[in-house]
Amino acid sequence: GRIIDEAKMRFGSNTVSKGQQAGKGMLELIETLKQVPEVGMPLQSPIINTIARGARLKKLYLRSASSGSGKTRTAMADLCNISIPWLYDIEQKKWVHTGFSEPSLFISTELEFDECQTMMIAYISGVGEDHILNGNYIDDEEERVIQASEYITEAPLYIEFIPDFSIQDIENIIKRYKREKGCLYFVFDYI
Repeated sequence: GRIIDEAKMRFGSNTVSKGQQAGKGMLELIETLKQVPEVGMPLQSPIINTIARGARLKKLYLRSASSGSGKTRTAMADLCNISIPWLYDIEQKKWVHTGFSEPSLFISTELEFDECQTMMIAYISGVGEDHILNGNYIDDEEERVIQASEYITEAPLYIEFIPDFSIQDIENIIKRYKREKGCLYFVFDYI
């Protein structure tokens, strides 16, 4: 394989490639974007929404940060925003209907189902995950947690736990969920 790869890099490749003059079709593109702006599903962070223009199809978003900085939680919150049409607004003290209910998949290599579920419940309900994990609620928190659980159960959000995997395994999981569940949004949480 190494010899073939070296030869491809040195003398070309059998990879299909396309090229064109940079301005070709540009005016049509400008008109199309006036009619249909390039904006994706909203993510949990207004700053990231501004930078990335939401979760756009056919785009890869990579989070890189130190351990314990919240990459998994923000990725889970993004999928919750995309798939679960209700979110508790702590400021307004009421459930807000977002209307978003797109099928999505969270692929975990370390976190088991219950760990993913408590993160989701905490995000959707606005209740601290420590309260959920300890089973100690104040005011209306338990009611909100139960309501969040119902919203999550009704949503097209899926979790796949695969602790031992190959790239082909991940590819096959993505293809299966796209085909069987209609998923177009995926998070691969490789810790």
